[in-house]
Amino acid sequence: HRPRLMMPHGSIGRRRFLPYERNHYHGHGQHQLVPRRQSGGQNSLLPAVGKDGFQVCMDVSQFKPNELTVKVVDKTVVVEGKHEEREDGHGLIQRHFVRKYTLPKDFDPNEVVSTVSSDGVLTLKAPPPPSKEQAKPERIVQIQQTGPAHLSVKAPEAAAAADG
Repeated sequence: HRPRLMMPHGSIGRRRFLPYERNHYHGHGQHQLVPRRQSGGQNSLLPAVGKDGFQVCMDVSQFKPNELTVKVVDKTVVVEGKHEEREDGHGLIQRHFVRKYTLPKDFDPNEVVSTVSSDGVLTLKAPPPPSKEQAKPERIVQIQQTGPAHLSVKAPEAAAAADG
């Protein structure tokens, strides 16, 4: 694998990051960044928010599942990957990254879930917030029948006459 770098891409006012690969031209000592082909959108690092909620997918194939952590701090989802020095096709390499995503307004941080596929795609999801109608649902409270309550319920006049 060639090293991947993230470079801004897109129009002004909208930052979009796409994976890039570094090409080295032997003999010239020059490096060039070229766009990496996207395969099925799995390299997308931009969160998507739609009717199904919040979702972001990222390629973490360079890490084993036990080298990844996902945690929520307030309204921010923090993804961290770290592996110690290991050998690859070019020599020894050590990797570490931290990526943070702020949940959209009204999304519940306690509802965030993450999965990692066997081919190394980490997916973060959070369901959409409840609509205003769902926020205060009506609920019927069941009445349970019990034995005698042993309360003395008398009319006020009868209670005064009994005391006097």
